[in-house]
Order: sequence, then structure tokens, then C-alpha cells
Amino acid sequence: MTTDQDVHGHVKVWAGAKSDGEPVYELVPAKRLADGRYKLVGTPALVLGCAADDIVTLDEAMRVRVLHRGGNLAVQAGPVKEFVPSDVDRLRDAMTPLSGLVEAPADLRFIVVTVPAAAGFPRVESIMNEWAATANAEWWYGNVTDDSGALLNWW
Repeated sequence: MTTDQDVHGHVKVWAGAKSDGEPVYELVPAKRLADGRYKLVGTPALVLGCAADDIVTLDEAMRVRVLHRGGNLAVQAGPVKEFVPSDVDRLRDAMTPLSGLVEAPADLRFIVVTVPAAAGFPRVESIMNEWAATANAEWWYGNVTDDSGALLNWW
């Protein structure tokens, strides 16, 4: 029998819905804590509103509710055309001084960056804007605004 939480340290989280209304889920690296809480071990690629080190709960629909922010910004990027390995390498090099972690799947469909909020928005945005211009990419914060675009102000 399969459950929504696997034994390998992941939790199934609602990421949105397809155009036909069918839900989309992402398996997010997480450590199960007491009382149905989870500590996210990795920053999601599709799920917005949270990042690595956040403490969260899930509702009946598997939607995330952040109980405690772990202090990391979630930055997600997508290619305008396609990424190449050197795009990822350049972003890793640029984020290293900020203690940023850059991750991408083997097919380079997207890139996820986890960076401490203490690095500062101006530094993160400068790096991301310069990198995006040369990588032909778009990027966005995954946990800085709510669904209406209002700042969450957790930092």
C-alpha cells in the first residue's frame, strides 16, 4: 500500500492544477516531525510559498501551510529556450559566495536555488538578473509573495 508520505524522506505536496482541474503534486524532500509537521529538506521546484528548512503542515488536499520559516529564499528559474550545463555551473559559481545551493534535474527543465535571506535581496537579484540575461532564462521567487502578489514579509 502506498501512502502520501514515503519512507525515503519525501512528502507529496499539492503544486497546483492542470487546465482540466486535475491536481499536480510534487514529491518534496522532507523529514517527518511530531504532530504531523514536516521540516523541508529541499526547496521545491513547483510548490510555491516555502523553501528548505521551513517547518510545515499539510491540509487534506496536501497543500502546504508554513508554521516556521527556515530563513531561506526559494528562487526558481525556467529556460526561455533550453538550459545547457554551463548555465547551471555559472549560477552555482555566482551563488557560492552567498551560500546558495543550486539544483537542477538531469534534463535541465528548471533550476532551483536555495539561498539564505540574510544574503540580501539586492545581491540575489543582481546575480539572478545578470545570469538570466546570459542564460536566456526567466526567474522568480517562490516564497516572497502570496497568491495575490502581496509581500509575505517573513524575512
